[in-house]
Amino acid sequence: MKKIYKTRIIVEVLSEEPINENFSLKDIIDEMTDGEYSGTVDQKKPSTLMGKTAANAIIRQGSDPEFFGLDINGKEI
Repeated sequence: MKKIYKTRIIVEVLSEEPINENFSLKDIIDEMTDGEYSGTVDQKKPSTLMGKTAANAIIRQGSDPEFFGLDINGKEI
């Protein structure tokens, strides 16, 4: 059975103004590195998703399980 790895990356930002809603993650990291923001990035240990659980997680993100070679039931295609 195919494995899909789920990794959470948490970005915490301190700024004097709210972050521009049009900023990408790259924009925010650039501001933390060379700009006006202070921040940290914390990566959590990956978890393994398989089968229907993997397919449901992919669908919840607005993607199609076929992107990872799965059908909607989590079976390899």
